[in-house]
This record gives sequence, C-alpha cells and structure tokens, in this order.
Amino acid sequence: MKIGFAWKWWAWKTTLSSLVIQKLSKSKDVLALDLDSNVNLALALWVWDEIKNLKYFWKEKHTIMKYTWSTEMTKWEERNYLPKETDGFYTYESEFINEHSIRKGNIKIMSLWFIDDELRWIESMCDYYEMSKVFLNHINLDSNQILVADLAAWIEMISRATVMSFDLIFVVTDANFKNIKVSKDILKDLALIWFEKDEIAIIPNKYLDLEDLNFIKKEFDWYNILEGIEFDENIYKLDSDKKLESSLLGELDKKIDKIAEMILNFKQKSKEEIYDRIDKLDKKKQDFLK
Repeated sequence: MKIGFAWKWWAWKTTLSSLVIQKLSKSKDVLALDLDSNVNLALALWVWDEIKNLKYFWKEKHTIMKYTWSTEMTKWEERNYLPKETDGFYTYESEFINEHSIRKGNIKIMSLWFIDDELRWIESMCDYYEMSKVFLNHINLDSNQILVADLAAWIEMISRATVMSFDLIFVVTDANFKNIKVSKDILKDLALIWFEKDEIAIIPNKYLDLEDLNFIKKEFDWYNILEGIEFDENIYKLDSDKKLESSLLGELDKKIDKIAEMILNFKQKSKEEIYDRIDKLDKKKQDFLK
C-alpha cells in the first residue's frame, strides 16, 4: 500500500506523518519517503545522528530511469508511466532502497532532498519530480509493507501526478481561507487523475475551537473527514525538545491510533486498477501531444 500526506506549508505535515509512521511500524514494515526539499521527516523520526549517512536519491535520477526501462530524462514526450513486465522493480529489500535509506526498527527512511547548493537557481526540480513519479510507480510492496510519503508542500506533486500509483491520500487542512483553497485545489487535481472520494480523507488540523472544526467540516462535507487535530502548544515543545512521540501526547495519541487503524483496514485497489489509472494518464498525455 502507498499513502501520501498532502498539505500547504506550516500545517504540521511532517509532525503528523511521522507520528502515523511510528504507529504503523508497530505491525508493518514502513518505507518512509520524504519528498519535500528537506530532511525534516528523518529528524521527526529521531534519526539525528544517522542523517549524515543518508544518501539522497535525487542524485540517482539517471540510474532510476535506466533501471526501470524508462526513457532518458530529456525524452519526456516519449515516456509512458505504465510499468511494463520487463521493467525493473524495487522492493522493500532492494539493494537500491537499502543503500539510500537509514533504518530505525521497522522503518526505512528515504529522502529526495534538494539539488546541491552550487546548482540552485541553475537547475529546477522538474526532473526530480518526474524521476520520483517513475520511481514510485516501480515500487512493489507485499501485504506487510506500507509506503508513507511526506509530499512536497502545496499542490506540485498532485498536479504533476507524482502520486498516480498511490492507494490513499490524506489532505490536511487548517481553518483558514488560504489553506482551505489549497486543499480544494489538491482535491480538484486528484479528481483529474482519477482518484475516487473513498481514496481521499480530510484531516482537520490545528483548529482552535468547535467553530473552526465545523467550518472545515462544512467546506468538505462530501468527503471522508477524520477526527481533527486541535492546536496544542505542547506539540511544539515536545518537537523542539526532540521528544515527539504519540505516547506523550495524551488525547492526540488516540487520534493517531484512529488514522493508523483506518490505513490498516483500508481496502486498497488491485494492481490492475492502479495500472488502469496510470494507463489513462498515459493516454491523456499522448492525446495532448498529438
């Protein structure tokens, strides 16, 4: 199963996904994928000392494209994303994933990171999002393994269909108009790449009172809305003290339990259904290029 957390900036995104990852790792092997341009997910999962050993996989874009039998990076017009039977696939125990991850218990942490300082303002992230799409399409997991991706902020990875092979997307939203608008843009783009409503869940976040919570529920009442995460200064304190774990968070711990329980009980689509979505996107792209 592949799961993504999508949101705008400053929405406790990494905090929430890291707590869910910790819960899931009690019963599953978790591939925690940081697709934001930082290593905050690794930091939130308490692997401070090991970060220096983490090999960021953005540098392997040509290796990934070649291994998966995809087109060269510059030949995007010819590229189809539907995996072929002859393609190279990655598994939880693949050498590439082991080399580009650090491990904590049942969790393997990978990070896309950002391009090197000397290349900033020269090279864009476009190639790396494209490579990430191909990479994610070619990860095969068994029933005891879950991929959880901390997606780049805003709608970039949704609008580029980086999540086309995912089973479930959580959209985290605060009770302010700007965040609500971005969340609606995310939902619109998910619909355009054939995600159904039962493959999306809304998490109200950092609300101050019942009025805030009801405002969010009203804006998204046609989606599955989970219990919200109330604003709590204690979360900031525990995070800054490097003590952020759900067992110390009282009522929030129960809500993280429910999110993890939903994931574990989620009836994911078959590989054929996921491939059908990818095939539709391939055909849509070819029609556009005609």
